[in-house]
Amino acid sequence: MSARPRIDLTEFLDRQGADWYQRTILVWSCLLMCIDGYDMQVISFAAPAIIKAWGIDKAAFGPIFGAGLFGYMLGATLLTSLADRFGRKLTVIAGALLFGVFTLATAFAQTVGQLLALRLIAGIGLGASVPTIVALNAEYVPSTRRATRITVMFVGYTVGSAIAGVISATWLPKFGWPILFYIGGLVPMVAATALSFVLPESIRFLVLRGDRQTQAVAILRKLRPEVDVPGDAELILHEGHRAGLPVWNLFTDGRASITSLLWITFVTSLLGHHFLTSWLPTVLVSAHVSIQNAAVATTLFQIGGSAGSLLIGQLLDRRGVGALAIMLLTAAPLVFWIGNSPPGLLLMVLVFFCGLCVLGGQIGLNAVCGSFYPTFIRSTGTGWALGIGRIGAVIGPVLGGQLIALNLTLPSLFTFAALPFICCGLMTLGLGRMVSRAVSGASELERRAAPEPAGERTPI
Repeated sequence: MSARPRIDLTEFLDRQGADWYQRTILVWSCLLMCIDGYDMQVISFAAPAIIKAWGIDKAAFGPIFGAGLFGYMLGATLLTSLADRFGRKLTVIAGALLFGVFTLATAFAQTVGQLLALRLIAGIGLGASVPTIVALNAEYVPSTRRATRITVMFVGYTVGSAIAGVISATWLPKFGWPILFYIGGLVPMVAATALSFVLPESIRFLVLRGDRQTQAVAILRKLRPEVDVPGDAELILHEGHRAGLPVWNLFTDGRASITSLLWITFVTSLLGHHFLTSWLPTVLVSAHVSIQNAAVATTLFQIGGSAGSLLIGQLLDRRGVGALAIMLLTAAPLVFWIGNSPPGLLLMVLVFFCGLCVLGGQIGLNAVCGSFYPTFIRSTGTGWALGIGRIGAVIGPVLGGQLIALNLTLPSLFTFAALPFICCGLMTLGLGRMVSRAVSGASELERRAAPEPAGERTPI
């Protein structure tokens, strides 16, 4: 009796090219990130119209801005573990559907309390979907191109932010603020329906589960149609599985110090990021930059972020986490220099490169957390890093407002704004060193936990 042929899944995936199947996953992932970017910006465009229509005080809108971020944090920390238990596809679709339904319901809100509750629940759905789609992408590409794939996906976030501005400028005056949430709700609901047909389950998750052989083989045949994958092939993944709470496993097998440092790095990065994006236009106008030029500068910041996200993916795949640390450290003097530059061309150039380092660095961190953790806790690890980081996203704008209230000079204000990036860059540098020491040890532990069965190996 002949032995079952064996296929090493990691080797199989590392040898595949960027085929149409991979590109399909990437396109739908970019759409989800576009929805995320739209949502993050659209509430700021809707706020003035809602305040005027309801006759409420501006200060009452502060908690509404934070509700979506807080909901995202809850979804990312509490629900992404479901993806490690029940699968990536189900979590992505359920999160997108939850977000869509409650964003659509926002268009019918009539009180501040209703708006706050709807934004909170919508944020929970988005917090479940986004980290999970990051994990799904990381599990389909060769390890040498993983960071590039994730950072390209996050370009969709910038596109979504830009779309929110265009729609708000053209449709809000004609149809009123609810139109923004009609679009923001219907699009993810349609996307969730389409994803139920086109989005595959994570191949690595299926193999770890061990009870979906037919489904896993069918996906492998789509990934590499030129390879004859036997229906009875035994798929090998050199990763183990640990029992217990997924969050607890983020701190086992030598991952405790890396997880802790990664969380702190996310908090400081998002603190500085949202400090700048929330107050940059206001601060520039107060420094005698025209409103038009302040808007141009803000746009250049986002464009620089898109360029940075594409750049950092290549650097991470080629140079490792050290390249990310250098980018984040470079952001600090650029932020400081903005506060010491007069209005003009130099200021615009500085803002562009600041966006490249700040936003590119943040997206690079997303790629790192999507690449480091093993399959059985990848979604949980990514979700908790992005969720905990939202603490910094909430603190940043509040801290900026407090500093502005102190009537600090522009150079002093931007000196404070530069400090988080110094901390973040130094911690990322330490993170890179710990990862290089720990990954080989963690990989060895995973291999020991998953002994290779006997049988004939099928060449790929």
